[in-house]
Amino acid sequence: MTVKKAIKILDWWIDQKKHGIKKLKEEWNFSDDDYGVTRTLLNTDRIIISNLETIRDELVPDCKHPKKMNDRTSDGQLYCMNCNLDL
Repeated sequence: MTVKKAIKILDWWIDQKKHGIKKLKEEWNFSDDDYGVTRTLLNTDRIIISNLETIRDELVPDCKHPKKMNDRTSDGQLYCMNCNLDL
């Protein structure tokens, strides 16, 4: 799996979690003042989203992709040897 694919998967997962929170709030008429199972579920999902975003931030390279570090795979895909990101 390339870094680009991992970032795509994390983006999808984060979006699914955020959509799930929104749907849960709408269906259960939940407000931030409520307590109980609903609040626990929502807080757990918020923590998971925060963790996923932290992982995503670590995967996104802070690389300028210099020309001398560009290479091609056997199938012709251009990538950066410095950060392993498909270009």
